[in-house]
Amino acid sequence: MTTICAPTTAPGRSAISVVRVSGPEVGRILSDRSIVLAERRATLVAWKARDARVLDQALAVRFQAPRSYTGEDVLELSLHGNPLLVREVLEDLHADGIRLALPGEFTRRAVEAGRIPLSRAESVGALIHAETSQSLEAARRVLAGGLEERLEPLRKTLVDLSARLELEVDFAEEDAVPGGQELLPWVEDGLLELDRLLAAQERIRSRGHAPRVVLVGSPNAGKSSLANALLGEDRLLVSAIAGTTRDWIEIPLPTPRGTVVLVDTAGLGDATDELDHLAQERTHRILKAADLRLVVVEAGREIKAAERHLAEGGASLLVRTKTDLHPRWEAPQGQWPVHVADRNALAALCERLSELLDSSQLAPDEIALVGERQRQEACRAQRELESCRGAIAQGRPEIAAWHARQARCALEELLGEITPDEVLGAVFSSFCIGK
Repeated sequence: MTTICAPTTAPGRSAISVVRVSGPEVGRILSDRSIVLAERRATLVAWKARDARVLDQALAVRFQAPRSYTGEDVLELSLHGNPLLVREVLEDLHADGIRLALPGEFTRRAVEAGRIPLSRAESVGALIHAETSQSLEAARRVLAGGLEERLEPLRKTLVDLSARLELEVDFAEEDAVPGGQELLPWVEDGLLELDRLLAAQERIRSRGHAPRVVLVGSPNAGKSSLANALLGEDRLLVSAIAGTTRDWIEIPLPTPRGTVVLVDTAGLGDATDELDHLAQERTHRILKAADLRLVVVEAGREIKAAERHLAEGGASLLVRTKTDLHPRWEAPQGQWPVHVADRNALAALCERLSELLDSSQLAPDEIALVGERQRQEACRAQRELESCRGAIAQGRPEIAAWHARQARCALEELLGEITPDEVLGAVFSSFCIGK
């Protein structure tokens, strides 16, 4: 097995950057630099290049096989977070015969060494790429072993189901051996468990991205000013000239329950030129993908038919802006008055937006599948169990036994107990290099 290295922290300047080295050459690398490390103890060392130049004062930690993330000898260097410095260290290691790790290669080695099952390895990728608190929690529960714990009773049931059905085939004439119709509840319980896992995943998948809140309304209604006020900084250009916003702009907005994405769009109305016409066409396309429309209308005036139509099309909230310019105006029921200088009103609106994140919360003991591969294997197990149920109902235990075995194989592949190399390659190709 070759020795590999890679940065495990994000690129860019930071207080600390971590470089990981994994493989049989770790001991030699340390010996060549006259560094002696106690296992699992952070030690300040002068990290030298092969030509004896000191590249950095680093904190070094050694993990000896098999008690490491990859199951191999591992060295982790905490360097000062300058990208030039990290590059120098990596180039020096490469010149010393250590190659750069492939995407996900550290985690793949952990799977191949039996340190973690494939299902947990997939949750590592899901944990890194999660955009909502719900998808983060789903990945966290799988990483903690919740999926294996949930599916192990079902796997044992399928083993017993296969055995009982095969007994039914071998001893069909023996009245003492129960089988057939009496095994249907076992199949139904298995289908119910798979339904729960798939439903939980679908709920998370439907909200697997940060919700998109699209601000829409007439030109100069105050959309960009409202976005700036919610963000607490002047991120968007604001002008009294109508049509200042020509193109859509996406900005993450932290809320009490997670992040939503504000999308500021060009104002809708009578197009002033060809560019304005194209901008308004794009606004209409963006609205189709919105999780919530903030229909922005200036306070103190009647709502136009087009604005009312926007407020009635899908999930929407009618926001009345510039209330400070209309002190005697009162918002009708169901409309949200706000002034960009009113912090309480802005906080209340932000809380309302954060409620978008609540619809897919996991129950305390709920487990959701992570990733497309797990979903496909669960669906395959589900199809096999449905075929098994049909064969039992038709009194064909030999066919039912075959489908029960196939369902068990799908479940084992879901957990990663049976995993071809090409599947591993597909799973880890989406990982970042440092994992």
